[in-house]
Formats: sequence, structure tokens, C-alpha cells
Amino acid sequence: MKKLMLFIALAVLALVVMPANIQAQRVHPEVNSGTSSGNRVAPHVAVGGGWTTTILLINLGISPETYTLRIYGDSGSPQAVPFQNAATQTDLGMQSVLTGTIPVGGVVSYKAQDIASSTTTGWASLDPSSTGSIGAQVVFRYLTGQEATALLETLSSQRFYLAFDNTNGSATGVALVNPQEHAVTVHVQFRDLNGLPLSNGTFTMAPMEHTSFMLADKYPTLANLLGTALFTTDSAANAIAALGILSTPAIGTIGAAGAMTTLFPMDAQ
Repeated sequence: MKKLMLFIALAVLALVVMPANIQAQRVHPEVNSGTSSGNRVAPHVAVGGGWTTTILLINLGISPETYTLRIYGDSGSPQAVPFQNAATQTDLGMQSVLTGTIPVGGVVSYKAQDIASSTTTGWASLDPSSTGSIGAQVVFRYLTGQEATALLETLSSQRFYLAFDNTNGSATGVALVNPQEHAVTVHVQFRDLNGLPLSNGTFTMAPMEHTSFMLADKYPTLANLLGTALFTTDSAANAIAALGILSTPAIGTIGAAGAMTTLFPMDAQ
């Protein structure tokens, strides 16, 4: 129940302040040109307990392209979920890997269905073996009709900034993924709206691990404050993927999900 309530609280709008030079770095290359190397990561996936996650893959190239989409649980192990072909409404059963070919200008849509009473969270990766220029969107939907969309992350970084707002009933959360095959130590530094230090923290993420939490739950000193969080790792070889999420108002019960808008990745440096 606590995990379910946590994700409902992670309901949606990332607050990103992005200078022009950072904007250039954050262009998603699979949306603009061919990308044939490097994982493309969805830092958060949720299914069940009122939640569905739909993943759309679009062929932006000039020839048919193949894809391999992998779903992982919080521990980094393959996570089978009840998928449906959203276009044909065909049930595909419990799947942790989805493969296929997309025609030129075509799209495939996979919906992780809301069947279980509890929520399963994790992350997704478009495998490097996927060819050509494939665009991808992830759509989160809650049973009361709220919906949010995010692109797959192509930029793993060792530095992520997040502006957080835990004031006036709002609550900010974060989803983090360590896509590496080795453990990664994550350092976080919090500052108030004037840039003055609030607190620091350090935690370790196991290989392929996914985690999501409300900032004020993990770091109680951030309650009722507005400020910034800087997440860092020790080297480029320890790069992580991240998503910042704002719920407004903060959610405490299953039936009261806040209104959702578009999700954005955190500001990487």
C-alpha cells in the first residue's frame, strides 16, 4: 500500500530550469536523426493499482527498423507485465521483452494493462540492438483520467539538477535508474531558493536498479520548502538516468490523484 500511495504521489510535472547551452545537450537524438548505439531509457514505468503505461515506438527513418524493448523491475531483473497491442486490442500476455519491425512512418503501441490490484514499478530500455531512427514516447495514465507523457531518455549523466516545490500542498518526487552493470554511488545536495545549503545525502544504487521516492519522505528537512536538488555520481562511467516529478496537490489516498500534465527529464549538466 505504501508503495502504491508513493507512486500516486509521484503524479507528474517535472520542474526544469534549462539554460540554452543545456537545452542543446538535451535534444533527444532519436527524434531528430538516426540513433543506433546506446540505451534509450524510460526512468519510470508503472502498471496496476489504477495505473497503465503505454509505450509508443515510431519509425522516423527511411527504411523498416527493428526494435527490442526490455522491461525491468525495481531490482533490475526482467519484469514481466500484462501487455496489450494497443492498436489491435490483442492481449500479449505477461512479457518482459517485446520485439518487432516498424515500417517506414509506422508506429507500434504497447499498453501495460491495469489488471493487478497493486502497482508494479520499474523502468524500460530500448535495446542498443534496435536499429535506425526510432522515436519513443511513454504515456502514464491513471484510472480517473489523468495522463502524462515523457520521451525516452537518451542522455545519462553524472549530474542532474531538479527544482523542487514542497510548498502549499505540493510534493516533489524523483525516479532514478542505474542502467550500468555495476553499483553506483549517488550524492545529493539540497539548497533553498536562495542557493543556501540545506542538507546532503549519499546512497548506493545496485546494478540496473530503479528507485522512486518523494523528496520530503526520504529527506524530511525538505518539507514545506522550495529549492534545488543536485544529484551527482563520481564519473561518466557511473552515469544515471533521472526524472523529476511534481504532484499538486500532494496525494495521500488512492482515489485522489492530482491533475497530470507533461513529464520532463531533469536538467543534466
